[in-house]
Amino acid sequence: MKSPVSLEFGVENYQVAAVPAGTVTESRPNLGHHHVAIDADCLPAGAVIPRAAPWVHFGDGKNVIDMQLPPGQHRLTLQIGDDLHRTQEGLCSTITVNVQE
Repeated sequence: MKSPVSLEFGVENYQVAAVPAGTVTESRPNLGHHHVAIDADCLPAGAVIPRAAPWVHFGDGKNVIDMQLPPGQHRLTLQIGDDLHRTQEGLCSTITVNVQE
């Protein structure tokens, strides 16, 4: 594949929703949103997903992105976080892609 890499992701048996507007002090049960990391591993359950590289947050509830990646092999990690960006048990997967020049 070549850059930009088009990604579309999803989750089964779990609801994806945008993070509510304003200050969020507690998370809604069984709701979350996607986070994608480049060349990173899954974070442990309950960890807060950083709001910095290598993580891309989808707090708007979206599930698609075109990512610019340099040529070579990359690990893409998809992890679900709740409204407070805390990881959820069992909701993380990693794939490997090879980006051509």
